[in-house]
Formats: sequence, C-alpha cells, structure tokens
Amino acid sequence: MEDNKTIELREYESLSYDQKNILMVPEDQVLLEELENKKFLTIRSNDRLKKIEFKAESKIGVAQFTNFSVIINPKFTNIQNLVKLINYAWNVEVDLIPESEIKFKNKNNMLVEIIISSFLHHCKNLIMQGLYKSYVSHQDTSMPCLRGKLLLVQQLQNDVRLNAKFACEYDELEYDNLENQILLYCLYRCRDLTKFDSKKNEFNSMIQQMEQFVEYKTISMEHFKQLNYTRLNQYYEKTHGLCKIIIQNMGISDFYKPETSFVNSFFIDMNRIFEKFFFKLVNEYYGLVCEKPKSSISWKSTLNEKKSNEPDGFIYEKNGVDVKYILDTKYKDSVKDDGTNNIKREDLRQMLDYMSHQGKNEGYLIYPKTSKSIPDEYRAENRDYTIKIRFIDIDTAMDLIYQKDDEIREKRILELLQKIID
Repeated sequence: MEDNKTIELREYESLSYDQKNILMVPEDQVLLEELENKKFLTIRSNDRLKKIEFKAESKIGVAQFTNFSVIINPKFTNIQNLVKLINYAWNVEVDLIPESEIKFKNKNNMLVEIIISSFLHHCKNLIMQGLYKSYVSHQDTSMPCLRGKLLLVQQLQNDVRLNAKFACEYDELEYDNLENQILLYCLYRCRDLTKFDSKKNEFNSMIQQMEQFVEYKTISMEHFKQLNYTRLNQYYEKTHGLCKIIIQNMGISDFYKPETSFVNSFFIDMNRIFEKFFFKLVNEYYGLVCEKPKSSISWKSTLNEKKSNEPDGFIYEKNGVDVKYILDTKYKDSVKDDGTNNIKREDLRQMLDYMSHQGKNEGYLIYPKTSKSIPDEYRAENRDYTIKIRFIDIDTAMDLIYQKDDEIREKRILELLQKIID
C-alpha cells in the first residue's frame, strides 16, 4: 500500500478503492466514528467486493487517518471563489477534530485561506464580545502609597536609603495575558500568510488595536499547556483551536515554499455558509426585508410532544409585517445523472408545512445551481399549493458581488434574484 495516500472527493460524491490500497488500523476507529456521527464522511468496508467505500456529505475539509488522508472539496463553487464566499457569508463554522494531523498537497492553499478566514472571523467576534481580562502580578519598589502587600526585604532597603516610597506587590486586571498574546502572535502570522491584500489590511488594523494593551511574544505549542479554561475564558477555546493549527503550520513548514503543509483535521459546514450567503444577498440587493423567523410550534401531540416550524427565511411586504415569500435553502445535489431534477419528497413536505402554518399557497426551495439544473414547480393535486424549485449560481453571484462598479453590481444582482424569486 502507498503510504500517506491522499483521497480527494467532492461533496456528496462516493468513491471506492481496493482494500489492499487503503489500510485502516484500530487507532483510526475514534476518528472514523466521530466523522460518521457528525455526518462529515462515511467510510465502509465491503468485504464481498474487497472495497473501501467513501461517501462525502455537505461539509468540506480534511480528515487524517494513520496511513491516508481524505480531502473533501466543494462541488457547487469554483475553489478560487470559496474563500470569497466564506468571507461574504461571515458564518464560518470550522469543526476541529483534535489529536490528528494531516500532510496534504494543495497548490492553491485554499484550505489554508479558509483557516485564516475563520480565525479572522473569530477574532472579530472576540473583540465585539470583549477581550478577556485577568489579574497580573506586579512588583514596584517606588510606590507613592501602599498597594497590595508589602515586600519586606525591599521595603527595608528603601528605609536604609531613606527612600520614602513603598515596595509593594499587587495584582491588576489587564488584557496582557497569555490568552490575548496567543491571538496577537497568530494575527501577525496570518497577516504574513494570506495572499489577499484585503485580509492583510484587516489583520493590520486588529494588530494595531491589540498592541496598545497586549505585549507581542513568540508563542509555541508549549504555551497552550499553561491555559486553563474556566467559565470566564471558555469563549476563547475554539479560537485557540484555530491558533494551534496556525502555529503548528509555522513550526513544521512554510506554507508557500514546499508544496505540503501540516494542519489538523477540520470541516466547514457548507449548509450554513450557503444559507447565510443567499439571505445576505437578498437583504442587500432585493429591496425587501428578509429575516429568519423565530421558531414556532406547528404540531403538538396528545402526549404533549411538540414539533417546531423553522423555515430559513421570510421575505416581507413593504410594510415589514406581512409575509410575502417563504424561502428555504437546500445545499444539496438536486439533479440526477440523467439531468432530471431529484427533489426529495421530504423537502417538499417540509415546505408544505411551512406554507400551511403561514397560510400561504406558495413557497420557494433554493438549491445551488449546476450545469444541469432546470427551474421547476410542484403543484399539489386538488389543493392550491405551489412549490417553486429555483437555483442560484454561486460563482456568478460571487463574481457580481466583487464587481467594482456599484451600479452594474446592484443591477445585475437584482436581475439574478428576480429570476429566482418571481
């Protein structure tokens, strides 16, 4: 078997390999179960055919096993647009799988840019939430008044020198702690790593803010062993997980000189990205308010079991109160190999429930567009219900979003949305 074999597949894709070429060992079982439980990746051994079968879901990312690695690439967007899509959506959900490392080849380093984008997003959230302060001990032999506890030896020396000052040790609540020093160090590293000038500028801005009250220090993996997460600093833990990835990369190899890099296993939920992307686009360019409604109870059993109704979004009339359209995004492959639509029955039933609950007779299911996608409509027999199947081309939308001419951008995106929501 070839060591460190890399298996690449796209979202929702299935691939099979000869068992002799894929060696699974007992140490892989924990990672295998975690991937399957989270519906990231399913790996099955077919002993009858002597095959190992891989089936990807709607998450992109990387998983490292003992003797091979698996990379899941996006299906519905050009990989060059992937980082732009994530930046625009601003809902980066990186799921880190600890205790595993991967060495993978990626000439464009787009997965690295995803990690950098995620780290930038998490840092922004931390600053908005409020950076963590902790007590830091200080010693000062020339205090004008007594503060904290008296340092007896140093105070005696002051007395001998007729120095009318106090020698004290005291604690002060400060931002300059290890938690924030890790962030500052990684901000510098990411600024140097990213190929995007816009990101470099954002990192520079955050560095300038933090340097006012946090000292720059070189951080290694050993520093993470000093951290103890409590209810006060727990909200840093996921961001520090990304910091570990960045520091491990810096410690093992340069991202751009060799063609290989080491990163932890991680996955990004493209369902969330697609939903955020589409509704942000509608809000910015369609001209009507679009919001995710609050969850409401649509079914209740005699045993008091309750079923919630949670559509992705409503587009409201100009009065901002009445619902005009019900929309639900479905980040999945909706086209069969023969080119016909493959809309799942459960998707239609779900939308029908939303429509009934709101007293509307029309709803939209929005899917990513492929070369074979054809808009369609499902009309209920003997009932006045219509479910419209619509598609959005992610790459076209991203090109328009980054169109420099404001007038052209707004006009073209509005036209694109009006073809979808008619």
